[in-house]
Amino acid sequence: MKYLRSVRGRMLGIAFIPGGALVAVAVVIAVLLIHQAVRTRDTAVETAAAADRTARAVVALQGERSAAMAAPEQRGAAYSTYTQRIESAIAGLRDYARHAPDAESAYQQTTAVELLSVAEGMDRSDSLALAGLDNVTRGAFTSAVASYRADLARVVPQLTESGRMAYESLTRSAEWSRLTAAENAFTAGEPLPVAEHTWRSAAYSVSARLGLLYTQQSQYAVQLTLDDGRRTLAGALAAGTALLLFAGLLLVVVRRLVARVPVPVVPIMVPTVHAAIPRPRHARSRRPGLPDPWPLKAVFDDLRRR
Repeated sequence: MKYLRSVRGRMLGIAFIPGGALVAVAVVIAVLLIHQAVRTRDTAVETAAAADRTARAVVALQGERSAAMAAPEQRGAAYSTYTQRIESAIAGLRDYARHAPDAESAYQQTTAVELLSVAEGMDRSDSLALAGLDNVTRGAFTSAVASYRADLARVVPQLTESGRMAYESLTRSAEWSRLTAAENAFTAGEPLPVAEHTWRSAAYSVSARLGLLYTQQSQYAVQLTLDDGRRTLAGALAAGTALLLFAGLLLVVVRRLVARVPVPVVPIMVPTVHAAIPRPRHARSRRPGLPDPWPLKAVFDDLRRR
């Protein structure tokens, strides 16, 4: 039996080791990047869902607060309870913003949360004014108005171009002027400079536009996170494909180079054991015969002739 070992084949096998390692590295990198992209996308979707839930919860709690503050005997308790619940909901959304996949997304989502807090501050002051101000609640009203105006002015530089345009459009509107005039009158304890229905219409319009500003900013932040996930996924696929193609090309080049090496095939002889042929049972073993007498007879005949 013969066993042939090719030196060229061994060289080719050794050369395939780095190519195989490169393929394995490409697969691992592609899997990790794809996993990161999927996680980024899931984070964006989860944040969008949380923002929607929080906005709905805040609006519902604001309505319950206004209804509960209609009763004078429970006005203070209702204001404190519902305000604390709304602030807790907004703080939960702020935690989502902190866990954004990148700094830019976290920045934009935090800006959106600040806009929601501004809208809540405006509604808080409005609910106090609607319930009726006295010597106790007038201080809380003044603090709420000053707080949401200062927060809005602070957040404006962080907005996108469209967000700043929406803010300028809001502050230049007639509704904003009427609401500001009414809030200043309430703070100073003076009569309303406009009719009550005009004040209520202006308050409703400003609240709706602040909510729309928050929605636009939140959608922009979520879209930014989704785009980052798509870029990560595209980069993962491109990097993995490039590494796989390079590994395949390397294997082809190595195979061709090894094929040109003039290395003969070296056979290695392996001794084999031939099985003995069994003899039939009826065959008898031959006894060793006597030496052939022919050489001695030839000598005698030769002597006789002489």
